[in-house]
Amino acid sequence: MGKTETIKQRAIWVYAPTLEQRKQWDKIAKENGMSLSKWIVQTIEDSLLEFDDEVKSIKDIETENKDLRKEISEIQSKLRRETIIRNNLEKEIRKYRAESFLSPSSEGIRQYDKELITLLRNTKSREGKRRYIDNDEILSRLGIEFTETEAVKAISSQLSRLERYGLAESSTKGWRWKEYD
Repeated sequence: MGKTETIKQRAIWVYAPTLEQRKQWDKIAKENGMSLSKWIVQTIEDSLLEFDDEVKSIKDIETENKDLRKEISEIQSKLRRETIIRNNLEKEIRKYRAESFLSPSSEGIRQYDKELITLLRNTKSREGKRRYIDNDEILSRLGIEFTETEAVKAISSQLSRLERYGLAESSTKGWRWKEYD
């Protein structure tokens, strides 16, 4: 049996309580791009879904959405605080590591910033050759701000020492790891 053959068996007569109610339903159906019949079926189906245990009602979804937004806000706030703490700790670590490079009387083994050496060694041009990196880019990629004067001085000192040892070279373009053929 096709759809047209069962039309009389599937038909339901619905009487609106008033003519105004009928006109309002027609208007809402048109606004939703549906025939009145389809709109009524959709409205009934939506209403039944509210009573179905497996499907959440709009009210439940709105409540869950509100709770999730609150949770996201709290997590973002916590992340901001932890980022500030992490940044402060990183500054302290840089300051501590910089001490051996800032003190002229400091002797012995110095621990170079691994990130600096990795940056110099791995920064290459499109052709695969090591390229120069200017001071601003070095500081930016190491996460050092210009206001961190001791960290800036320590990086400068490390670069100068690497150049003296023949591991790095400087030019007006900046710094790069020395290539040996």
